[in-house]
Amino acid sequence: MSDATRLKNRLSERFSEVGLVLNAGKTNIAYIDTFKRRNVATSFTFLGYDFKVRTLKNFKGELYRKCMPGASNAAMRKITETIKKWRIHRSTAESLLDFARRYNAIVRGWIEYYGKFWSRNFNYRLWSAMQSRLLKWMQSKYRLSNRRAQRKLTLVRKEYPKLFVHWYLLRASNE
Repeated sequence: MSDATRLKNRLSERFSEVGLVLNAGKTNIAYIDTFKRRNVATSFTFLGYDFKVRTLKNFKGELYRKCMPGASNAAMRKITETIKKWRIHRSTAESLLDFARRYNAIVRGWIEYYGKFWSRNFNYRLWSAMQSRLLKWMQSKYRLSNRRAQRKLTLVRKEYPKLFVHWYLLRASNE
């Protein structure tokens, strides 16, 4: 019997002593290694993070593989759906300052929670979700083409770089 199975059995015994039961569907043993394994779970999700092997760069620029947490796909889907439910692009009577006041605290919370680990992927996905909604708002409010709305939003971002918290997520936003 492997150490992991033995530990799982001991946890189950201890939980039963205090009147708790492990959920058999959720309590799995995951084998996380830097090489692909067949017929073995190589990742797991916990508290909105996917723990799996990821490719990283060291300080010399060399690639290596390591188990790292990152925002789960389900969490990112939920964030994107929430941003869409805000219906920013339909609120043409409001200004960018109104949106910043209303949503910056929520977006900052997501950045603080999910941005701690493997933030590159999370930052890009959050940036895309927020920026696309702001772009659609710009198109609707000022009746602009996609390209002109993009230019106008870029000018606003350069003039007021701290207006939205997500504008500092990507290097391109700090121009």
